[in-house]
Amino acid sequence: MAKSPKTIGFACAVAAIAAVASAAPAGAATAYAGSGFSKSEAILGGPSQLAQILAQQGARPAVPVSAAPQPASYSLPPVTSAVLRTTDGVVDGMPDVFGSVALKVAHTPLDWRWRSVEESPVTGAPAAYARSLRELGPAEKAALINEYVNRRVRYTEDIVQYDKADYWAAADQTLRRGRGDCEDYAIAKFQMLREAGVSPHDLYLVLVNDLVRRADHAVLVMRAGSRMLLLDDGTNQVLDTQSVSDYRPVLTFASYGTWTHGYMRSNPAIQIAQATAAQPVIPAAY
Repeated sequence: MAKSPKTIGFACAVAAIAAVASAAPAGAATAYAGSGFSKSEAILGGPSQLAQILAQQGARPAVPVSAAPQPASYSLPPVTSAVLRTTDGVVDGMPDVFGSVALKVAHTPLDWRWRSVEESPVTGAPAAYARSLRELGPAEKAALINEYVNRRVRYTEDIVQYDKADYWAAADQTLRRGRGDCEDYAIAKFQMLREAGVSPHDLYLVLVNDLVRRADHAVLVMRAGSRMLLLDDGTNQVLDTQSVSDYRPVLTFASYGTWTHGYMRSNPAIQIAQATAAQPVIPAAY
């Protein structure tokens, strides 16, 4: 997927969903804030824990229809009411994005961060701009708001801007400062699209692992009819999630639920030796 030449060293909060994070000592993120570790490393308590989780995730396998779903990380919260689906997109409201199967969960360690920004309103000039788009179609709204936020926000790590390893800002705060990291871009787009008349049921904050850059990242995904559109801070182009193969979704937040993501995994094919015709037995000569 082509991306604009933007500073990419994304290290977002994806790894915080690991059980290691909840087992880490209180204040671990603060303790590591000045050590040079990335955000995810700070949350987990150091680079070795992060490396173990990323090694467990590995590369995305193929998706046969008949196999059982496997969680994207070994340490995700327990999955409830899993339903097998085979299409990329939304089926019965499930965000099966980037070739995954969405598995609903009741609780994650990041719920409080999501709740702190989910209902925040967007005000001022950004709100007026969003309202001016209400008569447009969903894809047009997505494209215009994606570009609006991307052009007005400069990528800045939380540790630099807020002196915190991880901080989720509401749209007003991000757009007023003109700075933010990946989840701040996504949250701003979420809140502006909602102001533009898009139903919150069609908007998803998705935490992903970027398989190409080997970094955690956050994006906004918007449902537009039968399509799932990707709004990314790395490009002003709005893409269909079916066309994106380098993002591995880990956790998704929406107004009506939270999901982790799994993939269908099949047993390895059994190799059968090729049968050959038996050769005639020649009696030994005396």
